[in-house]
Amino acid sequence: MDFSYTDDLEGISVLLVEDEAILAIDVTAIIEMAGGRVIGPAYSLGQGFSWIDRGKFDCAVLDINLHDELVFKLADALIERRIPILFLSAHSLTVAPPHLQQRRLIHKPFSTRSLIKAIRAEVAGRQAAENPQPAADLGPLSATVGSTRTEHPPSKQ
Repeated sequence: MDFSYTDDLEGISVLLVEDEAILAIDVTAIIEMAGGRVIGPAYSLGQGFSWIDRGKFDCAVLDINLHDELVFKLADALIERRIPILFLSAHSLTVAPPHLQQRRLIHKPFSTRSLIKAIRAEVAGRQAAENPQPAADLGPLSATVGSTRTEHPPSKQ
């Protein structure tokens, strides 16, 4: 992993729910080196629920499978509280309930840049929803069709 320093996550707090201790340490280092603050990590579903009941954070990064328990009830609880979430997993979202299958997924293994970019995008989406700006006149309407929200590490050729 590339552990280069940036301030791209300055002022952003992230709940991390990940059951693999080494990966939790790596993700924590990435977020902190980008200027963010990690809440947790929570290593189980129970710990995750405990953190959402007592913590305040801007975004949550969730592993899909925590000690053979799926994280989707926790994801729903976070969404109800209007906390942006993204999944960090080797699994695909086909195992998720239909309403979660379009959420952002960062595939393991991942790049530092893709993780930071995904967290920033989720937080920015929340901020935009909370503080809508008047629409700017952008000229002719254009649309992107078939875009995906899955982040993959850059391919090495």
